[in-house]
Amino acid sequence: MSIEKLSIARLTTDEWEKAIDSITLFWDTAPSQETIVKFLSNSQNILLSAELDDAPVGQLIGYILDRWDKNEPMLFLYSIDVAEPYQRRGIGKALIAAVRKLGRIEGCSEAFVLTNESNLPAMQLYQSTGGKRSNPDDVVMFEYDY
Repeated sequence: MSIEKLSIARLTTDEWEKAIDSITLFWDTAPSQETIVKFLSNSQNILLSAELDDAPVGQLIGYILDRWDKNEPMLFLYSIDVAEPYQRRGIGKALIAAVRKLGRIEGCSEAFVLTNESNLPAMQLYQSTGGKRSNPDDVVMFEYDY
């Protein structure tokens, strides 16, 4: 299947079913209609869906974050996923290009993504799309439960 027919779109609240289909392709838990509509209705939240022949093959979840130190927001690329049969065919690059364009339209000053040095496919993707590594050390993230 050729990716020439790839379409990438930012999903809206009217496309909540398509959003759930995309998310459940990559995540173990399906959001409820209420949850996904709430997510999609927030203009700071981004869900891009990459489709071939009207079927999801990739997605990008991102967040536009306001800053206290600059007038412009920044874009956090939270999750970039491509279905295994379609990996290494340019879909991840196309998703990043689409979200970078969206970030410019939204007035973002920069975009960032976190990964681990051991995640070689992600490292290659981000380097090949112009990402610059800010620190040579591995990323460590701490989480707090509520």
